[in-house]
Amino acid sequence: MKKTTIKDIAKEANVSIATVSYILNNVKTQSISDETRVKVLKIAQQLKYVTNRTAQSLKIKKTGLIGIILFKEEKQHVWSDLKYAKTIFKLEQLCSELGYHVLFMQIDSMTPSNKIIMERNLDGAFLMNVDQDRFSTISNYFGFGVPVFVMDSYIDNSLFHKVLPDLEQSFHLSQRLLGESPQFLVMDSYNNVEFVEFIKQKSNLAEDRIYVSDNSASSMNTFLSQFPDSPGMVMNEFLANEVYKTHKNIVAICTCNCSEILGDDMNQIRFDLNDYKEIVHMMDRYIQDVDYVNNEKFFFLSTHS
Repeated sequence: MKKTTIKDIAKEANVSIATVSYILNNVKTQSISDETRVKVLKIAQQLKYVTNRTAQSLKIKKTGLIGIILFKEEKQHVWSDLKYAKTIFKLEQLCSELGYHVLFMQIDSMTPSNKIIMERNLDGAFLMNVDQDRFSTISNYFGFGVPVFVMDSYIDNSLFHKVLPDLEQSFHLSQRLLGESPQFLVMDSYNNVEFVEFIKQKSNLAEDRIYVSDNSASSMNTFLSQFPDSPGMVMNEFLANEVYKTHKNIVAICTCNCSEILGDDMNQIRFDLNDYKEIVHMMDRYIQDVDYVNNEKFFFLSTHS
């Protein structure tokens, strides 16, 4: 099979060979539109373009930096600062074991600091809780060959890997713990609308049986009053503690990985943080081996109770 060249990519994208070269080598001195950049990168992926290993090693100096980029929510909850603390700690630990330094950044919804990302020349990045619009903007700042893993976001783009809790398994396990089908779901809010819809779909509950937290205790209590003695599920252990004050027959799905804040008498489902080891090692392989490709784009964190 003929090996794809940058000439093939240029022809398919209807741009010059020089433009393709600038984009694939992440040359920042050239003014290239985001639309052209994304188009070329997608075509390169579709044509299974593989960089020349020797040339790549001469052109690109690895920085040893992996970025963890957290997209702050527009409406901050009391638990927002703790929501990803353990995940960030685990990723930092695993990256450090492989010799990487971790750069942690928070991106505000009103004033995204894209310039910071451009200046850092990251070897790889984890994006947490990013919405589709900001992802489309920010992904343009990563060069060809820089692995990006998206977490807690359902991004419709086959170029990037997605890491999600195994919610389908969680909902099945919830029914087993409750001994009957759950009648309602109280869930945390997320920046990514597609992820929220994905959760709703996997729950197999009608829309009027699902409450997405809006940081209002009164609206949540109004919702819960419809199910006075019914079994239910609560995503986010901080929310679960609030619900438990009036509803005892619930399962807490610990999406913040802080199950220790729950009482021993509360049903709970946890996710295995050790699963991140495989993901970090996969990122490392992408960084070290320019020819490496993993066609599996979704990775689900395993559950246990």
